[in-house]
Amino acid sequence: MKNKLFVLLSILLLFVTLGANNPDEKGGAQDVVRELTDFQNALLNWMKGFDSIKNQFSAFQKEVEQSLAPLKDFDKTLKGTDEKMNAVLAKIDIVEKSSSIAEVKQLIEAFGKTFDVFKKNMSDLTKRIEDQEIKNAVLEKRVMETQKPIEPVKKALEELSKVVMEKLSDQEKRIVAAEEVMKNRVASLDAATKSLDGQIKALADLETRTKKLEKGGFAVATTAALTPTPAPQASPGTETAAVATVTGTGTVEGVREQHVATLEEEGYKDIGDGFYLRNANVTQFGSSSQIKGEIKNTAEKDRSIAMFVIRVFNASDAVLFSQDFSIKTFKSGEVRNFSEIISGYTPLDIAKYEVITKRRY
Repeated sequence: MKNKLFVLLSILLLFVTLGANNPDEKGGAQDVVRELTDFQNALLNWMKGFDSIKNQFSAFQKEVEQSLAPLKDFDKTLKGTDEKMNAVLAKIDIVEKSSSIAEVKQLIEAFGKTFDVFKKNMSDLTKRIEDQEIKNAVLEKRVMETQKPIEPVKKALEELSKVVMEKLSDQEKRIVAAEEVMKNRVASLDAATKSLDGQIKALADLETRTKKLEKGGFAVATTAALTPTPAPQASPGTETAAVATVTGTGTVEGVREQHVATLEEEGYKDIGDGFYLRNANVTQFGSSSQIKGEIKNTAEKDRSIAMFVIRVFNASDAVLFSQDFSIKTFKSGEVRNFSEIISGYTPLDIAKYEVITKRRY
């Protein structure tokens, strides 16, 4: 482009030289050269401005790629501009071959009209870019405004999450404490079981010794005082008594009778249908309560399923909670443990409770 412009200037200088030899056309040639020089300067400035705008447009295109759809028409305009520039170059070629100053003036006027069109297109493009920047700024502002109402919700969610985590931690501590209590209860139950086994063994030894005494007996002189024999150690819940009887031979035969404690004396309570309850108690279980105890089947028959019901009362004797539970394969003479959770009520809410037999199968 620039090389062709220099060629055009050379031709115009040639015209000026020729015009200097012809006095009539001298003034016209100088005007043409002046206009052509001004046109060249304007063209160079326009090209620089066009390059600058093109760079700005490229930078803006990288930042707002999604907003460049309306600017596709500019590509078409550039293509049209290239075609027009090609036409201008063709006209310059014609000028190079022409020797008429009038034709040069017409060409310059055509250039001026073309540049007016370029200026208008560039002005429209600049306006579109400015409008797009304004739209982007408004869009960013709206996005920031839409985020403001979400901030309280985020803060509330964070606080709620914090409260939930605290409650979960507190619940875990209660569960750990409840597990520790259950372990202690199990240990106590094991100790009680061992103690009961020892008592049963002592009772069996006592029964064996009693049978031996019943079979062998013992004799003393009628004139002699009855020497008391130390009573063997009896297990809890049993009592023994020595009874002296005189036989036909004049000897005194001592018979040791054994007293078997009743279920009530052993701490059992009749709950109906041949079942007895003992060692029932209420303990804390988290935010609820737990009722534990042991039930003995004194009926003559085994029970495939034994049904029971727990009722919990407040201080006004109103029923707070009622729950059924069952024990499967409950054999006659067997003692079974039970443990039931009373949901929603702590031991402080419970004034009294009862465990009774519901039905049998």
